[in-house]
Amino acid sequence: HLAGSGWALFMDCDMLVRIDLKHLFDLADPRKAVMVVKHHHEPPEGEKMDGQAQTRYARKNWSSVCLFNCDHPANRALTVDLINTVPGRDLHRFCWLDDELIGELPPAWNYLVGHTKGVDDPKIVHFTDGVPSMAGYEHCEFAAEWRGELMRWAA
Repeated sequence: HLAGSGWALFMDCDMLVRIDLKHLFDLADPRKAVMVVKHHHEPPEGEKMDGQAQTRYARKNWSSVCLFNCDHPANRALTVDLINTVPGRDLHRFCWLDDELIGELPPAWNYLVGHTKGVDDPKIVHFTDGVPSMAGYEHCEFAAEWRGELMRWAA
């Protein structure tokens, strides 16, 4: 099961964090085993980032930003054996958890570029289709801000 105690954050690598993540941890609900943005994301079939196949599955993109409650008893079922034996899509949909143990974060905490609507001030911008350094995504939402942060970090 998950080692340690407290809360652990997992995020995909294709993200731009625009706020101190302390504010995300402030939303953690100790009654929940995991906290996620519950997207209703059904992308078209085809290709996504870097020529990868776009697949559909239940709870698509829920696991791309998640706070894990390492102390929650339900997460004891997340063992190395489970991780090594079930398909990845089942892990992405939190197959070891009952629905009521999956807490909901506001959509601003996992804003899907080109897909999320109705969010004025995203906290975490997720370039799920492709990052601004990839052909075809150079001018997507938040591309200029992403490039600015890249230059700041490279300096």
